[in-house]
Amino acid sequence: RIVQRYLKNKTTNLCCAACVEMRLLFSIICDTTRLWGAQSQQQHHCILSMQSTAFCVAAISNALELANPECASKWLTTNDMQRKYLDELHIKASKDLNAKSKGDAASGVDLSQYLKGKVTNDAAELNAWFAENDWPGMDITITPNGLGIGSIFDLLVDWQNAGKKYPVYIDQVRYEGVKMDKSASLKGYQLQGYDYPMFELATRQEGWRVFLVETDTSYTGMELTTRAVELMDLSRQPYDFRTLQFPQVDFEADVNIKWMEGMKVEGGLFSIDEAIKKVRLRLDDKGARAQSAVAMMTRSLPMGVYSIERPFFVIFWHEGLTLAPFVAISAN
Repeated sequence: RIVQRYLKNKTTNLCCAACVEMRLLFSIICDTTRLWGAQSQQQHHCILSMQSTAFCVAAISNALELANPECASKWLTTNDMQRKYLDELHIKASKDLNAKSKGDAASGVDLSQYLKGKVTNDAAELNAWFAENDWPGMDITITPNGLGIGSIFDLLVDWQNAGKKYPVYIDQVRYEGVKMDKSASLKGYQLQGYDYPMFELATRQEGWRVFLVETDTSYTGMELTTRAVELMDLSRQPYDFRTLQFPQVDFEADVNIKWMEGMKVEGGLFSIDEAIKKVRLRLDDKGARAQSAVAMMTRSLPMGVYSIERPFFVIFWHEGLTLAPFVAISAN
C-alpha cells in the first residue's frame, strides 16, 4: 500500500514519507518476528523440560479399599490433597472398582482382573510379593503393630490393527516411532476449544480404547486424572488425516504420594504412615501396557488413646470467671 501511494503521487516528499513508513513497517515486522521467536522458544523449552509421568487412581483406591474395606470406618484427612482425592476421585474410583461387567456398556468393566492386592504385617513377605509381580526393590519397612498394603495394576492391550515401526523426528532428533494409517480402528477428532486433535486407537481387548492427544502444559499427580476427564468430555468432530505417527514410549517413574501420609480411619485404629507409588508405560507398534505399584504402610494407634498432633489451645479457666485469664496455642 505504501509503494502504491508513492507510485501514484511521485513526489519527493511523499517518497521520503514512504521510506520512513517502510522503515517503520520493517521495524515492526522484525520486532514481531523476534517476539514470535521468543514465544516459540519459550514454548519449545517448556515442552522439552516436561518429564514423563503417570497417575493410576485404580492402584491407589484399591490400596485404600484393602486397608479400609468398603469404607467400614470413615477416612479422616489431614490436608487438602487427601480431601480432594477422597471427594473427587476415590468416591468414583470405588464405584469403578466394585462394578461388575454384565455384557453391556452401562455396567462398566470388572477392574479386579487387572488388580492384585496383598495385606501383611511382614515386610519381607510384602517385598517378596512385589518382586514376584515384577516390582523388585520396593524396600518396604513396617513398624511394630503396623500393616503393609500392596496394590498392583497391570493392563496390557493389543492394537486391533498393528502399526509399523517408523522413525519419528522431533526437533531434528530421531526417535523410534510408530506409523499407522487411518482406518476403522484408528480415528481422529477435533476437540471443541482445544488446539490439538485427539486420536482413538481400538484394541483387541473388548471395550478398551487408548486415546492420544498432545499438550503444551505439564500435569502431575491427580491433575492428570482430572484433566483427562475434561478432555474426554469435550465435544468431538471428525478430524481429517491420512496417517498418524507417534514416538514409542517406554518409561518407569516414581510418583510422589506422600500427601497421603497421616490419613487415618475414624476411631483411631490406624493411620497411613508411609505411601509409595511407581508407574510404568509402554506404547509401541503392537499395543500398550500400563502398570502401577502402590505400597502403603499403616501405623496402629492404641485403642482409646487420642493423640494430639496439631497445634492446640491451652486455656486456663476457673469457675465464675467471664474471661480466660491466660490462653496460649502450642505449635511445637
